[in-house]
Amino acid sequence: MKRHIGSLAILVVLCMLLAACSGNTAGPTVEPTDEPIVTPPAELAAQSDEVVDADLTCTITLGNWPADTAPAAELALFEGYKATMAKQYPNVTLVPSYYSYTLSNYISAAKGGTAPSIFQPPFTDPQLLISQGLAGDVTDALAEFGVLEKFSPAFIELLGDENGRIYGLPREGYVLGMHININLFEEAGLMTEDGLPMYPTTLQELAEYGQIIKQKTGKAGLVFPASETYGGWLYTNIAWNFGAVGENALEVQQEDGRWVCNFTSDAAVAAMEYIKSLRWEYDILNADATTTDWAGAHSALGTGEAAMNFAADDSVDQPTAGKGLPVDKFALVPFPAGPAGAYALTGGTCYMFAPNLTRDQAVALMGYLKIIGKLPFLDDDIVAGMRADYAAKRERGAPVLPPITAWNDEAYNAKKLEIVNEYSNVDMRLYNDFFDSLTDGTISLKGEEPVFAQQLYRELTSIVQRVITREDADVYKGLEQAQQSFQEYLDDEINK
Repeated sequence: MKRHIGSLAILVVLCMLLAACSGNTAGPTVEPTDEPIVTPPAELAAQSDEVVDADLTCTITLGNWPADTAPAAELALFEGYKATMAKQYPNVTLVPSYYSYTLSNYISAAKGGTAPSIFQPPFTDPQLLISQGLAGDVTDALAEFGVLEKFSPAFIELLGDENGRIYGLPREGYVLGMHININLFEEAGLMTEDGLPMYPTTLQELAEYGQIIKQKTGKAGLVFPASETYGGWLYTNIAWNFGAVGENALEVQQEDGRWVCNFTSDAAVAAMEYIKSLRWEYDILNADATTTDWAGAHSALGTGEAAMNFAADDSVDQPTAGKGLPVDKFALVPFPAGPAGAYALTGGTCYMFAPNLTRDQAVALMGYLKIIGKLPFLDDDIVAGMRADYAAKRERGAPVLPPITAWNDEAYNAKKLEIVNEYSNVDMRLYNDFFDSLTDGTISLKGEEPVFAQQLYRELTSIVQRVITREDADVYKGLEQAQQSFQEYLDDEINK
């Protein structure tokens, strides 16, 4: 059932909120399918065939290209973009090169001169890359395309250096919520009279509803990825909802500028005790949590091995289009509130560029981003790129939802929302509570911990793993050890 989304006003509101935020949006490679090769979306036919610049001659490597195992509709979409680029910039060579960004592998590639021309890091990393000379300057190319004025001062701070030079563009933002497999809620009898999932609005209800689902279906009530840095990442959001904010924050900067970590506050300890209870008191977690990564969590929800997953609006395609869960059996709901309130992580990804980028490559990449509909102004090419994007989402069975845009342009945002309504393939009753919570004051949006977030997550993930594998684990002692280790790291890296 299709519902329009016209009343949502989140697009401009969240732009400024995203400025200090970041996130982990690294997605999984979709498993190979037997889908036939399809032609590019018909919407791309509206893009101009006229030559924009016949003299521009260079080669650009597209690290944002989908993997070979991506759905055929997505691959066809990008082939269509490439064909348009070939017409408008006939002497620019595009080299598709799927690239799964991580900070460590990018630094090696950038220093070795093999980084893709364009890549997509989370908002945690731009300042580090810029400060180390590992990102390409695109200020002049942005000015040439007339989009510098679309940057808010906050984004210039995020994606620029002390001289105001720009090294990246915002892509799209996200807010962490919870994904729901409606099939398992139906099987467990957790449905309202209106046929909607009776989802948990608090962390306590999450434990209780998860227990009902586990008992009635035999499936995990909650899939919790606790490998690598994922466990610590999700723990921080839970900790905020237990009160680890303000003076009790996990990271605090003192008046003298020194950063200190605070993992042993009452709020931080209570949050870790809560995670421990999900395993040993309520027994709702997936059995392989310590080896489950972000891709595995989406797979578990999409294939019906788990009923709930902490995840964001930018990854709704993964359990649906990626793993076959029909859009009418999927819901996105707000992150459950804790004893101290309701907080949800907000962040996003950006486009950044190789450090050895030439002027011609920078201009070519702006042309490419315009064709795929990612520059914040309106013309036929931009609109056609947007329409093709959402047409491809619908074609491959991904929910078409209103974006949380990272650009401050009302006309651009309004047009995007209009196109979303045109291609909508969902019952918005399964999503409205999530989107409404972003603007009605029921939830507070919060960026990631401000310094060395990935290292912090790694330290905390080890404690998460300990408490869900050892029933006798001492939560306070574990957090105390992690606090000491991370404080030493902060002192070595930033408190010099």
